[in-house]
Amino acid sequence: MATEPESGAPGRGKKAAAWAWALAAVICWGVMFPVGDLLMKEGRMAPSSVGAFRYLFAAPALLAAAFATHGRKAFPSGVRDGVAVALLGLVGSAAMAELLFIAQETVASVNASLLEAYVPMQVLVLSALCGGRTTARQIAGIALGFAGSLFVLRAADFGGLRLGVLSRGDLFVFLSGLCWAIYTALGRPVARRLGGLPFTAWTVLAGGLWLLLWQGANGERPTPPSTRLEWGCVLFLAAFPTGIAFLGWNEAQKGVALHHLSFLEYFPPLVAAAFGAAFFGETATPCQWFGLAVVIASAALVAGDGTGR
Repeated sequence: MATEPESGAPGRGKKAAAWAWALAAVICWGVMFPVGDLLMKEGRMAPSSVGAFRYLFAAPALLAAAFATHGRKAFPSGVRDGVAVALLGLVGSAAMAELLFIAQETVASVNASLLEAYVPMQVLVLSALCGGRTTARQIAGIALGFAGSLFVLRAADFGGLRLGVLSRGDLFVFLSGLCWAIYTALGRPVARRLGGLPFTAWTVLAGGLWLLLWQGANGERPTPPSTRLEWGCVLFLAAFPTGIAFLGWNEAQKGVALHHLSFLEYFPPLVAAAFGAAFFGETATPCQWFGLAVVIASAALVAGDGTGR
């Protein structure tokens, strides 16, 4: 879930720290899916409330970091950027989270974690549809990644296709990834003007506010966490997959090439599967592990082309 990199050439002494930040972000995003799965299946919070409070708890720290590093330049520059941030927060934060958490009411965390694998593929497709250059290697990588995703979803196995097992939740995961892909593709010019960290902070805040408005428009009352499980999960989602992961990814982009970071984005499903098996009793079949390996192979194919998001 990368944002646009900050400007400026990285120093050699910062590369190790940049890679450490990148790996920390990948782990945080991978663990997010089993924790979200636990919350949506065991808690009583509405998906909109989960997303809203996750973002609203994380936004102050992200904004503080943005102003500490950018000063007054962290504010959107003019009405155009303010409107863009609000709309991108609606798509990339609010809609993405709403669809993901609705999906996690019914699908396993390893299925939900495919969000991370879908996004780079979806960004490449959107880029091609908008006239961007697409190589044969990229097309092959997209096809291979799609095939691997079918194995993870159990819609394919070594005996053939099993498309009947796909559910409404799997569709919502795909649409959630599409929201983030649109946010990534359309947000690049704004992220370049504002800087990656301020852009992330403002769109996170906008996403939380949009979700509160969505609940109000539907006649729902925003429901904050009430049990220890709900508080623990929401605070975890705010602190780690939102706060630390986004801050870490922003730092990583200063010292790691973007096509390498894009490759790392295929690893959260592996983290989700391993963490879910170790702590939540979830199991992945040999076909699903095979699918995850195929997805990572597809990422290596695209990354080897020197491309990035």
